[in-house]
Amino acid sequence: MNTSKSNRTYTVDNVRIGDIIKQARTNINMTQEQLAEAVDVTPAFIGHIERGNRSLSLTTLAGVVNVLNIPMSYLFSSEDITQDQKTINDFSQLIDGRPPKTKKAVLDIVRTALKHLD
Repeated sequence: MNTSKSNRTYTVDNVRIGDIIKQARTNINMTQEQLAEAVDVTPAFIGHIERGNRSLSLTTLAGVVNVLNIPMSYLFSSEDITQDQKTINDFSQLIDGRPPKTKKAVLDIVRTALKHLD
């Protein structure tokens, strides 16, 4: 194992993370107040996070990604996220937690719509 120090610099893009959190929260029609309550922080803190003004503790981050169903890798990817990846993530968030019957109905609706759009 190499124990020498690496010359790599790691940065966290708080603005990007905040944008993703805000989009995920609005995708499921959740208010800042509801998210704050779910992860035990203040609504003002959620606002700071979404604007990229503050960073999250590991505990708060874990709570946010669990409540919003955001893959951790999605937040910290150094690569630009494609529109397809964003759409898939948004769709996943919309149906997460819904009953299986609802998920199947949504899938049937999407299949029907795609037949008419192609």
